[in-house]
Formats: sequence, structure tokens, C-alpha cells
Amino acid sequence: MARTDQVQFNVRSAFAHQRAHELAKLTGMSATQIVEDALRGYVPPGALHEPNGLVRRGPILVMPANGATVSFAEAEAALNAGRERDLED
Repeated sequence: MARTDQVQFNVRSAFAHQRAHELAKLTGMSATQIVEDALRGYVPPGALHEPNGLVRRGPILVMPANGATVSFAEAEAALNAGRERDLED
């Protein structure tokens, strides 16, 4: 059976070659499938993706506020109340 796709990609890294073949043996996949799967899952730094419904606030993703806001003092008071509560029954 003739191959219709004659694409070839050479990686000159001994580590990448060895690791791809180790994973292929462990998973039963081919080394090509291992590399393709890894490349599909790779997201380069700086190309961050925010899932629907979330917004980035610094380094974390949060639900956007829709209405009332909580001040820093209110948040600290709630945290302190939680920390100081009696945990014994």
C-alpha cells in the first residue's frame, strides 16, 4: 500500500528520540503518535487561553463580577472570622 503523505520531520535530540520511543513502548502508540499528541497539547507561553466565562486577574482566572463588589476590609473581616471560629463541636 503506497503512502499518500510523504511528510518527514527529523529531530536531532537524543533525549527527544529516546523519550518518544520509551513512551511509545509504554503506551502501545507509535513514536509519531506520541509526538503528535504532545504537540496538540502544547500551548506556548504568552498564548494563554481563557475559557468561556472567566477573566484573567493577574496570574489567575476568575468569574467576572456581576453586581456587588467586596472591599478589601470586608474580605479580610470574613477571612478573620473564618480563622477564629470554634472548630470544636
